[in-house]
Amino acid sequence: MSKYKLPKGFLASGIHCGIKRFNKDLGLIYSKFPSRAAGVFTKNKVKAAPVLVTKEILNKKKSIHAVIVNSGNANCCTGWYGVRDAKKMIHAVSLALKLKFSNVCVASTGIIGRRLPLDIILAGIPKAVNGLSEKGLISLAKAILTTDKKLKIETELFNVGRKEVIITGICKGAGMINPNMATMLCFIMTDARIDKDALKTALRESVDQSFNSITIDGDMSTNDSVLILANGEADNRIIKKDTKEYDIFLKYLNRVTFELAKDIVKDGEGATKFVTVHVKGAMTEEDAKRVARRIATSLLVKTSIHGEDPNWGRIAASVGASGIEYIKQNKIEIWLDKVCLFKSGKFTNPQPARISRIYKQRNVEMLVNLNNGKKEAKIFTCDLSKRYVEINSHYMT
Repeated sequence: MSKYKLPKGFLASGIHCGIKRFNKDLGLIYSKFPSRAAGVFTKNKVKAAPVLVTKEILNKKKSIHAVIVNSGNANCCTGWYGVRDAKKMIHAVSLALKLKFSNVCVASTGIIGRRLPLDIILAGIPKAVNGLSEKGLISLAKAILTTDKKLKIETELFNVGRKEVIITGICKGAGMINPNMATMLCFIMTDARIDKDALKTALRESVDQSFNSITIDGDMSTNDSVLILANGEADNRIIKKDTKEYDIFLKYLNRVTFELAKDIVKDGEGATKFVTVHVKGAMTEEDAKRVARRIATSLLVKTSIHGEDPNWGRIAASVGASGIEYIKQNKIEIWLDKVCLFKSGKFTNPQPARISRIYKQRNVEMLVNLNNGKKEAKIFTCDLSKRYVEINSHYMT
């Protein structure tokens, strides 16, 4: 049996309707039972139509039964047509599943600026409905991909009291990834019984520690969406904030989102290395994150990692350029793969053999100690290769 599993009461499907030439491009999530729902979305001021429509639906505080999602077209920057087309997708799903309009959410990913090929999507929705299955998770995960090379699915099984609870998440994302979400879609399903406020709080906490702690290329997308649906079919004691049950739920939700976030970085466009940037010794956690993000988004740092050139000077420059006023050059320490290269304001001159092995591994660890406090943060990123340029220089053509 697959290690991936849909929670009780959920069905899924993924089909090829024709937005893309060959691969699956239309997915559907359906809960037989009403679900509490919460979402976190891009902070980009330019938002795609499905983001606007789904946020509006969630604000109505109705139960959600279904999510329709397409890949290959972002339905963004398409004028008033965008919102109309997103709502037509919802309307078609609500008719096919005998739901109210407010019971369905919508999401899209792909090329910006082109109108949805609505006719083929509307023709595909009945096929997606007919394909709904307890075994449809893999097809769904395939249907949301764009430049991704790998599926991204995570499942956690655990107990709340004596009841087994399942959390399963899928996501897509390989480029235009930056803290404060990414060019990603993520759909999380659970059969937990959980209070609406607890669900919203747990999702925000979990996203902040996972999807908001990764970067590939420093760009922020227009379509970023993380949705969670909880239908209560595990029949556990209802989970509320500030309880033991909440802590258990959050622990396993974090496992799902953190693994999905790492999967995105590992599958970064053209990536050959997974990089952990750990900054400690800051006065505040936000300061630590700010320095880590500056390092992780530096093109010079990322290209040196790809070239396996331990150029610690680029890291030092990024730390100094982060804008944190209390940083002192003679207090900074820079460690690459557990080799200290910079301390007390100068190069530590380790043995050449130790330097030569830095960056040779698939997983690269980078530690910067500011020695100015007790707060720390981690950001996860990847190297920048020629392949990234090739992929993104021909994305529309």
